[in-house]
Amino acid sequence: MMHDRSQPTPSRKRTILVVDDQPEHIDVVKAALEKHFTVIIATRAMLGLRLAKQGEVDLILLDVMMPGMDGFELCRLLKADPVTREIPVVFLTAKHNFDDEKLGLSLGAMDFIRKPSSPAIVLARVSNLVALYHAQRALISQNETLVNALQMREDIDRISRHDLKGPLVGIIGLPELLLEDDNLTEEQKQLIKVIETNGYTMLEMINRSLDLLKMENGTYQLQAESFDLLVLIKKVIIDLDRHIVPKNIQVTVASSDPAFMVRGERLLCYSLFHNLIMNAVQASPTAGEITITLSAQHGLRTITLTNSGEVPHEIRSRFFEKYVTYGKQEGTGLGTYSAWLAAKAHGGSIRLESSRPGFTSIVVTLPSGDSPA
Repeated sequence: MMHDRSQPTPSRKRTILVVDDQPEHIDVVKAALEKHFTVIIATRAMLGLRLAKQGEVDLILLDVMMPGMDGFELCRLLKADPVTREIPVVFLTAKHNFDDEKLGLSLGAMDFIRKPSSPAIVLARVSNLVALYHAQRALISQNETLVNALQMREDIDRISRHDLKGPLVGIIGLPELLLEDDNLTEEQKQLIKVIETNGYTMLEMINRSLDLLKMENGTYQLQAESFDLLVLIKKVIIDLDRHIVPKNIQVTVASSDPAFMVRGERLLCYSLFHNLIMNAVQASPTAGEITITLSAQHGLRTITLTNSGEVPHEIRSRFFEKYVTYGKQEGTGLGTYSAWLAAKAHGGSIRLESSRPGFTSIVVTLPSGDSPA
């Protein structure tokens, strides 16, 4: 049975196993350690191996020269056994032989202690090595916990996406049936088409939710293509019209090129600029203005989105951080964070520019559509 050696059991002192055949050396080591550790003794290598397998041993002090099996061979056996391979081994030796040290370290030993050595030195070396060993074990345990939590998060995300897609597919199917009615006005037809378009957009966003998680942990694989960003941004504005019109906001788009080609993922860029423009609409006052300027320079595409209103000083330095929001009753603080992830995934950048009084600008850079794949 394998023991969890990352933490001692309640009220148990750390245990040091001393494998040495010389009583005078054993007495010195035991006197140095027994006030702080539980010390168990083995005068033969095979007995030491059995004790290491049976007990909760935190460190082994192993004599190099012993009758029968020597310390090097015992170290090989300890490191070959899954039950004992993680236990730190420190060699005790009276020899000053660099070849022996090289061999011992290559076998997996952590250190060498010379014999004879003062009790204070033995205690300090052993205490430090035991503390280091358990700190490493704690880090490994924490890393395993984080990996398991990440896997659980991905599993929950998959389940959530599956559960959301069911009713949404039903909603998306209704507009097509409604449009078959001959009694609809043109305005009603347009509203139904907006419902259908937004339904499909939401479905794509649900499908992409796991991709955002991958962007967070740096495992996302971008599937880039060249496309006209100007066309995409105009589509975003049309899709957000129901938010723009009630506030009487004037949206102006200006491009240095009639076809503003970038290299990236269409849907990911749609999400990026949907979040940014929606955020600008929410932050703008009634009858405000939003200007989107697209320019090309130095092999990059720069998109500057400026809206009326200023970002509060309290959140300017954290504007793109997760869950940062201010003064929005329905704000989650995820829109700008998602935009930051998307820009980063493209190998681009995004920054806040707030030097112009009364206005806020977001500057996004993306690879040019003329760049090589």
